[in-house]
Amino acid sequence: MECGLGNVVGARIGLYPMQDNFIEVILGAVKAADKTGLAVITDDLGTTIQGNRDQVFSFVKEVFLRAAATSGHIVANVLFSVGCPGDVPENVDFNATAPKTELSNTDIPIACAWSLYPLGDENYFQVISGEISKAIASADVEVEGYHYCTRLDGTATAVFDLLEKAFAGVSQKIRHTIIHATFSKGSPSKAKMKIDFAKEVK
Repeated sequence: MECGLGNVVGARIGLYPMQDNFIEVILGAVKAADKTGLAVITDDLGTTIQGNRDQVFSFVKEVFLRAAATSGHIVANVLFSVGCPGDVPENVDFNATAPKTELSNTDIPIACAWSLYPLGDENYFQVISGEISKAIASADVEVEGYHYCTRLDGTATAVFDLLEKAFAGVSQKIRHTIIHATFSKGSPSKAKMKIDFAKEVK
């Protein structure tokens, strides 16, 4: 398998539990998640993952859900990438497989700020708009347009499934595709409340 040719998917995840024992929560989730068929490297900024698309998405989802199960408010910053011409694969058997890990909290409600980047395609805006339209048509996720991203609200399973489906569909047509997503669970803020500081500050 070669990176840069659309065969290996990469991801970066940074976890931010809003609690004092954040080290335990972050490292515990990464250590416990199934790494079969994946290259997984953690540093002081986050964790890098390489492998087949379904296993990469499953790992990121599992890490987030494991951390969320031991946290009140938690945020995850995630980037998924495929087809990067400068990517280099780690020396791992990406074809190794293991049974899917069953988690009990897959239906927790989460919010997600989602941005799609079909790189190198002159019709990128039509591609992005098409995927947003597909998301809106989904009965499982609430979709709202924001500046510079699209907001998704739904269960963890529904949101992750939507992102993986969009990523898979776009990357079949566009060699270098990136998704950036910020996930939030348990925020104490009122959902979708907006504060316009330009109007509040006189």
